[in-house]
Amino acid sequence: MSWSEYEKRLNADGLGRVIEEQVKPVLMLVPAEMHATDSKAAMKTLSAAFTTAFFVFAVGFFLLMTFLPDTWWGVALRFIIFPLGFFGALAIAAWLNRKTIATFLLGRRDWFIAKSKAMTAILETVGLTYVAAPGGAPESLKVLQKIGFLDKQIKLVSDMLDDHGGLDSAVQAAVDSGLLISDVVVLGTDEQKARFYRQSALGHTFEDGIQGTRKGISFSALEWIERVEDAEDRYHLLAVFTAPHRLSGTTQLRSRKTPWPNRREQNFQDVQLVPEDFARKFRLRSTDQVEARTIFNPAVVERVLQLAHGDPFRAVASGDHLVVDVVGNNRFALVDLISGEWNDATISSTLKDIADLLDLVDVMADTFMLNS
Repeated sequence: MSWSEYEKRLNADGLGRVIEEQVKPVLMLVPAEMHATDSKAAMKTLSAAFTTAFFVFAVGFFLLMTFLPDTWWGVALRFIIFPLGFFGALAIAAWLNRKTIATFLLGRRDWFIAKSKAMTAILETVGLTYVAAPGGAPESLKVLQKIGFLDKQIKLVSDMLDDHGGLDSAVQAAVDSGLLISDVVVLGTDEQKARFYRQSALGHTFEDGIQGTRKGISFSALEWIERVEDAEDRYHLLAVFTAPHRLSGTTQLRSRKTPWPNRREQNFQDVQLVPEDFARKFRLRSTDQVEARTIFNPAVVERVLQLAHGDPFRAVASGDHLVVDVVGNNRFALVDLISGEWNDATISSTLKDIADLLDLVDVMADTFMLNS
């Protein structure tokens, strides 16, 4: 689509002019070749360094197991040495490559700032607010920051992400929904479980926060990245809405072959609905059967069936919020933060992602009768 066609679809007069006069000049200020080589080289170096550290630890631990006697104190010593050796090897690798870590992070910093300015210009034209780093710096970066021997420039990156943070209420609603955590059993007190769930949820990377009002419906949206071992990362688009009224229970909806959100501390019961199509494609459970049937009445069920299109889809209604989670490709990828690559195609793709998000907001508002 041309810029003028996107202007019509997004109802954003002057969008084409903003792209040519503001977005492209901002992205051109940081030439792609300036950091692309350094960032790629740094990533390759770090990957090799941590792989080597893990290999050295594995070989050393294997040799240690060979020589330690199979007695109670030998087993106890293995148990103690394993975590110390593992994290020690990673710490040594981080210390030896502290300058490389800083180079990698700083290389992404310039592109992060450029993307933030460009996205802000686009979304202001559409009438929305952009938040580059929802919730601020991720917990993983804050852990690195606490390691004293790492380069102080890491603190600059962490502070920069905090400065570009926001959407704290939406992040908290996402954490409370259980959508960010695997459906696992955690042993311990309620306080320990709550702390584990929160730390696990905040361990994810949040990006591309968007906030605004659409046809009288206020919403917040953000992406969180699910790191998958030995596979490509999964990108989740979270949309957070205010529930039409305060909910006394918790109701969860998921498409088939999609995991439940993690809220094991509550007593859920399956909710059986009449339409056979719904039962084939979705699962529904709730702590309040009456409330669940009120939320997912026949009209809502029909709209949800039209909305899903066979893609992984989950929703949680609890307290004051309705939170929706849709899995898909990396959205709002205006510029590659590692290579610095951008062009008219990435701009067009980003505009399409914004338009699709607004369509999703309209459909969700209609589906769950948020404007009733």
